[in-house]
Amino acid sequence: MKKILLLIAAVFALGGDFEDGQAAYDRSDFVVAREKFAAACDANNGLACAKLGALYQLGKDIVPDGKKALELYEKGCELDAKEACSGAGGIYMATDKEKAHALLNKGCELGDGFSCATAGSYLLEKKKFKEAYALFEKACKIGDELGCQFASDLKRSNKL
Repeated sequence: MKKILLLIAAVFALGGDFEDGQAAYDRSDFVVAREKFAAACDANNGLACAKLGALYQLGKDIVPDGKKALELYEKGCELDAKEACSGAGGIYMATDKEKAHALLNKGCELGDGFSCATAGSYLLEKKKFKEAYALFEKACKIGDELGCQFASDLKRSNKL
């Protein structure tokens, strides 16, 4: 019984780090946000890893560190945080489009409309119009306006 109570307390404590990190971020206290998100990420909270990655990528009260951001995004994506997959995919677009596409596809599968639209754009470049259209439609259904626009444009282009 004692172990169960400790486990429950640990779960609530982990949630607390994330919530505290988000509250700190919302009030622009990026130092505290970074500390809290780091603790939650270390405890395998994928969304915390994504948020921490964004802080490093954007350089909020620190020198921007793309390598650290990518590392955190990849960890978050492995933990099924759609935002982390999108962040990692965005970074890889400049250097490794195949890897970017795989990460964006995962983000799309997890329900991130932006990831769907971006993955669709990659397929559009490859002239895989039907596959791109399917991703744009999925993005649109999720609520991504860019995905809706891309789907509409592609449909009007008569390339389907």
